[in-house]
Parts: sequence; structure tokens; C-alpha cells
Amino acid sequence: MKVSYKKVGKYYLDIYLPEDHDSKEAIPLLYVLDGDAFAASLAQAVKLQARNAQKTGVVTMIVVGISYHAASPFNKEERFKDFTPPRIHPMNPKDKRFDMPQGGEIDTFFKSLKTIHKELTRELARDFILNQEKIGLFGHSLGGLCVLEALLRPDLAFINTFLALSPSLWWDREAYYERLKEYEHKSSNHQKKRVIITVGGLEGEMVTLAQRAFDSFKNSTVVNSCDYYQAPDENHMSVVFTVMSRCLRWLSNTPIKIEKRS
Repeated sequence: MKVSYKKVGKYYLDIYLPEDHDSKEAIPLLYVLDGDAFAASLAQAVKLQARNAQKTGVVTMIVVGISYHAASPFNKEERFKDFTPPRIHPMNPKDKRFDMPQGGEIDTFFKSLKTIHKELTRELARDFILNQEKIGLFGHSLGGLCVLEALLRPDLAFINTFLALSPSLWWDREAYYERLKEYEHKSSNHQKKRVIITVGGLEGEMVTLAQRAFDSFKNSTVVNSCDYYQAPDENHMSVVFTVMSRCLRWLSNTPIKIEKRS
């Protein structure tokens, strides 16, 4: 894949483009939160598996890491600000997460995301036809929470495929579920949204929270379809690399050709 870079506001876009894609064939676009940590791995997984999509189930796609280019692959202060909504509940001093950053600037981030998409797609249109039914957002932990928050924002309707890994649904005393109920009651246009939630089996309370989110989506009209996968024996970080290919297959939504063995 060819790699190019673009800066929009404070964000660096790490853009991974296929080198031999048929320009007449529509191509999916995947935005990756914490791009410094995950975009290169996802792009490499796409490159190697899309060579034989019938067997792997992974099609060629454009991968765009939304990154900070800081010294660490995870910019703690920035991701807490960008990936979390404002708190609506008071902090509990006895909470083990009491000393974490305040966060709460997700609305500003979503405005930037709209700008990013507008500028990027205008440039991509010169060489690619985007598959408008497969515009995805991938995020892990706080990024996973951000993905699920994006699903509730009508102004982010250009995203229709949501990949949430180990979402931090503990944020603000699990206030996400309250917003989900409000959204379901207010909105009626849910037809083209798909979501997958994955979590590692060793993640403790994160497993319960992820299952609760899945059950909420499964029993509502918020999304057109929802999938869930719990990876056995995986922890909060190892789960990302365990489920990458599964998530890419799910985004691709391509039937896999089964080899017959003699």
C-alpha cells in the first residue's frame, strides 16, 4: 500500500491507499482512531488478505489513521478529550478511575471528523469511487466508546459501519446507555447502520458492559444489524490484534470460499 500524510487541524491523517485497485470498482473506507497505534497493522492486514478476498473475506479498502504523531502511540490527554462526552454525573472520589483526565470534548472532535471526511473524500474522488455503504469507524477502549457515541450522532450519517473494540462504557457511570435510550426514542432513521462489538474474555467488567451494549442494540431499532464477539483468553490490549481480521471480514461482508481438501 502507498502511504501518504495529511494534516487537518491538530490531527495527522495516515492514509493507506491500495496500489492496484480497479478504479471502476467502489472501495470501502475505514477511519481508525488511535491511528498511531493501529492503522499500520490494519493496513498491512488488508494488504495481505485482500490478495485473495474469496478465501480471506477481506476486500481491498482505504485505511485512514486519525493520529496525533506524539512520542507515544497513545496520547493520553488528547484521546481523553477527543473520545469522551461531557460528564453528566458527579465523580465518585472512591472510583478507581477518579484521577483520570476530565475529558469531555467529543463534540469538538466530531466537528473535526466531519471536516476530515469532507476534505479527504474530495481528494480521494480523483482516483477512487468510495463505497458509500461501507464507510467505517474503528476504535478501541476510549476509541470504542467514541465509535458507539458516533453512532448516535445524525450529523455523522456518512459513517454507517461501526467497529467498537472493548468500548470504555464505564465512562461517566455508564451514561452511554442513557443516551442510547434517548436516541432510540427521538430518531427513526436507523436503516443503514451496522455495528460490531468485540471484547477480550479476560477484561472483567468490560465484558459485562460490552454484552449489555450488544443486548441493547439487538433489542432495539437503532441499528440495522449488530454482531458481538468475545475473544477467549485475551486481555484489553491483546484482543485488538486477535480480532482485527474478524473485524475486516465483517466490514468487507464478503462470502468466503471454502477450500475442498482431498
